[in-house]
Amino acid sequence: MSPVTACYIPPQTGLSAAAATPRARENPLALAWGDIRTLFSVLYLLPKLCQPFASKNETDELSLRWSNVWYLGTLVSITVLEAFLLLSSSAVWLLLPGWLNLVIFAAMLGTVWVLCAPLRGPVVVESRVGLGTGTGRNEHSDERWVFVNGVMVGNHGLQNNCDRLSWTFGRVITGIHNPTNGLVWDLLECIFQRSFSYNTYPTRYTYDHVKRYLTDPGVRKVVLIGHSQGGIIVSMTLDMLFTDLPVENIAKLEVYTFGSAASHFNNPLRAVDPNCNPKSKQRAQVIKYIEHYVNGEDMVPRWGVLHNVRCVRTRYSGKVFIRNNATGHMFNQHYLNSIFRLENSSSEYLNAEGDKGFLDQEVTVDECTCRERKVYTVAASTTGAGSSTAGAKASTIMEGASAESTIAEGTTTSDATVEGGAMSGQGNGGSPLLVDTVADGVGILPMSDGVVYADDEDDETAATGMTVRQLSRLWRYLGGADADADANGTEDKGGRITMN
Repeated sequence: MSPVTACYIPPQTGLSAAAATPRARENPLALAWGDIRTLFSVLYLLPKLCQPFASKNETDELSLRWSNVWYLGTLVSITVLEAFLLLSSSAVWLLLPGWLNLVIFAAMLGTVWVLCAPLRGPVVVESRVGLGTGTGRNEHSDERWVFVNGVMVGNHGLQNNCDRLSWTFGRVITGIHNPTNGLVWDLLECIFQRSFSYNTYPTRYTYDHVKRYLTDPGVRKVVLIGHSQGGIIVSMTLDMLFTDLPVENIAKLEVYTFGSAASHFNNPLRAVDPNCNPKSKQRAQVIKYIEHYVNGEDMVPRWGVLHNVRCVRTRYSGKVFIRNNATGHMFNQHYLNSIFRLENSSSEYLNAEGDKGFLDQEVTVDECTCRERKVYTVAASTTGAGSSTAGAKASTIMEGASAESTIAEGTTTSDATVEGGAMSGQGNGGSPLLVDTVADGVGILPMSDGVVYADDEDDETAATGMTVRQLSRLWRYLGGADADADANGTEDKGGRITMN
């Protein structure tokens, strides 16, 4: 087996003005067809969803302790039954009258629903197992941490996920249950969510829950975490929040996903000042921190975040950290155990001296994606942001030696735009374009508090030679630490912050 290495895809800070969500460009039916084709192209990774299987931790999804065996057996039985019903339904549809088809189809759905009933439970669960065992762990009353689970997770599994998060970060974790109806149904639901903007009940509930936190003056920070299909729910929740709340409220958010199946991730630009200096550097987007963690051989993010973040036309905000050659999709077992390891189910973060874990690996920057983004931004700025000809023009530029030379020499997007004659700010249709200013995240007005946040490391040059720990933020909360205490604290070998 090949060794696990760290790959890094920088955030889209320089592409935000030119990119858009897929459903803003395409017909929903075309999106659904594209989703199905992409899903089939990665189905060969299906057996790797559960690899490695062995686990000694009782909270892991594939643990073989007796209380978990019936849970796993129910999930597998439902999935096998669904696959059989799906294959047989085509023959039934051809051979039987239409009204009888509907009756049989309804009976199939009813059978699956009844079998899934034992897996359901309360919509909201809470975990406090990580509190009270260390100094400073009860000092986060102004924070709210919310977790949304992914595919094939019952209420029992959600509670285990929340317990693991609480142990890891020393916070009260609120879990919102995204109920499962078997793998086949869950994947179909993902396609409907991504292609038709279908807001499921968990999506609507998450929106109400998070909105209540964001509008509470006593809450300083809201951390929203999604796994698998939970990444889709988080993405759609953000879309609704952006239309309802002012910047000051949404700025409380921090978003982190693991193995996300989302097809897009919005993070709006701040107000644009047309009179600013184009060379100035100011933070462009409303949410300060968005991070995505991915196992490279995991089928779900290969269909979700990895497929879409590399499409330069698609808006996918946030930093992406990839564990190349790593398999498995289980949240506790394959993500948290590999990135934030705990010892003996305690809240002590394990990172023995000499053990170079994922956080301490030097990243390899995805230079191809960075280069394509720069070229597409140049093309979009000269043809019109998001126009149908921008992609074709980007391809032409990519094939030209002059464009390669320009990128290789470190020419910035704004410089290339000037050379392309787009400083007039006019697109093909003669309408004013703000891409010249916005594409580099410049000219962004600060929030009402007057604070202008430092720009992210948004290109391959800035991230070269850095480790995952240096580029990411989530680890700074390990063991109940305060991620904002860096200026007044020191970091120990376990990733905790010790106050001076």
